Amino acid sequence: MWLRNCWQVAAFTTEVIGGELFPRRILDEPIVFFRARDGRVVAFQDRCPHRYAPLSKGTLIGETVRCMYHGLTYGPDGKCVAIPGQDRIPAKAFVKTYPVVERYKLVWIWMGDPEKADPALVPDVHWMDSPGWVAAEGYHHVAANYKLLNDNLLDLSHETYVHGKTIGHDSVAETPFGFRTEGNAVYVDKEMRACNPPPFYQYLARVSASDKVDRWQHTVYIPPGYIVIDVGVQPLEPVPGSNRVDGRVIDLITPETPTSSHYFWAFARNFRLDEIAVTEFLRENVRRTFDEDKEMLEAQQRIIGPVTEPTLQVTIRADAGPTQGRRLLASMIEVESRGSG
Repeated sequence: MWLRNCWQVAAFTTEVIGGELFPRRILDEPIVFFRARDGRVVAFQDRCPHRYAPLSKGTLIGETVRCMYHGLTYGPDGKCVAIPGQDRIPAKAFVKTYPVVERYKLVWIWMGDPEKADPALVPDVHWMDSPGWVAAEGYHHVAANYKLLNDNLLDLSHETYVHGKTIGHDSVAETPFGFRTEGNAVYVDKEMRACNPPPFYQYLARVSASDKVDRWQHTVYIPPGYIVIDVGVQPLEPVPGSNRVDGRVIDLITPETPTSSHYFWAFARNFRLDEIAVTEFLRENVRRTFDEDKEMLEAQQRIIGPVTEPTLQVTIRADAGPTQGRRLLASMIEVESRGSG
């Protein structure tokens, strides 16, 4: 079900605060995060090996975690360092730890073979903190399988119907698109020529609903849950004060359980960088847009039930991107399950 030998987002760096324990379920495993004295993030399995009490309910003392049930204490390497009432520490008294990397204002975790956890493999989302870019970020908990979120982002024709008040327009559903698979990535490209801008882009480009723009969506998907969409509009006949819009919609999806997902997102831009109002507009309007996605995805999951690979009764051309994405993901999981990934 899961691709494990890869880096996946566990949290924003601001969520893991010094002196506090931060729990989160990932790939249906309970994890607890905290910061060691040197500031690095440590990830433990959130389960004391003694009586399986959640360590996240315990106490962080310096860089050791004390279980709230019987007081067993664990160092940042996961080894038990103290047991009340006895000196001998059993050899099996240790907590599973996970490789962690902080990059791009995100905490990334490796849930697979720790020997393969190469930090160089962290997916590129440099727009989150690069000079010349400003990102408005957020998080949604979605009660739906992560593959449904991938499908949603690889078929943006739904914008016309689900997001009619923000980013949707008839041209999104009606315009042909191209798709391809290269290596471990799927690409979906759509160019919408001489169309009217929806409300979202009217504000960003400083144009009116009757103005004409060229609009684009260039999507790249890397399994299991990395999707970055190069989006924007170019006014055809720029009016005074109007501007080209270049953005990156960053979508990082980490499975929580078979029927729920962590959705970390951001809209990064390279225009109107000093305007705080633009950042807040993006944060609020992207959140509203993804609220609409969340409502639809959770409704889908309720209809589907616990089945993670439902058989589609009908397929249409717009399914090409999601289909390619699922095939690539399945092939990578198969390779990993054979021990060669």
